[in-house]
Parts: sequence; structure tokens; C-alpha cells
Amino acid sequence: MKDRASERIEFLNLNGENEPVLFDLSKTGVCCHHDKKKEKDAVLSITINSLKLSARVVYCQERVQGFRLGMHFESLNAEQQKLLGDLVDKFSRGVPLSCKVEEA
Repeated sequence: MKDRASERIEFLNLNGENEPVLFDLSKTGVCCHHDKKKEKDAVLSITINSLKLSARVVYCQERVQGFRLGMHFESLNAEQQKLLGDLVDKFSRGVPLSCKVEEA
């Protein structure tokens, strides 16, 4: 089994409509629910709270309702890394985070 580059925090986060949004979050990637299929290696824009990041799709698995997307963050600058670390810390303590995935 491959070691992860950073600790992954798993938590089922819910948006205002009680639909799953974030499944897990780390300093290197995220797994979330999305209503549309995305191709592997597609580069998407993901906004977590107000932090907008670029992420590459690692996998897209169909579920009963929608798709589960695993994404790896790309080209993070120092400020984004710090802000993302703060979000991972909040997520690990159960603080709800919003998530939006769009075409880059």
C-alpha cells in the first residue's frame, strides 16, 4: 500500500441541502461528491470555503447519486498551503466546510 504524502482527515460534511460534499481532505488532495462525471487527469477549480485551488482528477467513481471525485491539488503557493492547512485543521475538528467544483 502506498504511503500518503500527508494525513487524510475523513469526515462526511453536509451542505445546506443535506447532500454529501466533502468525504476527506488533506494538504495534498480532497475527495468530494459531484453530480457530473469528470475524466481522469482533468484539471478543475475547487473552492473550499473561500480558498480557490487547482486540482487534477485522480479518480471518478459512479455512485447511486452522482460521482465520487478524488483530486490532487496542483501548483499551490505558500499562502495557499498555509490557508489549506488551516482548513484541514478545522475539518479535523468537525467544522463544516463548503465545497464547489468547477471547470478550470
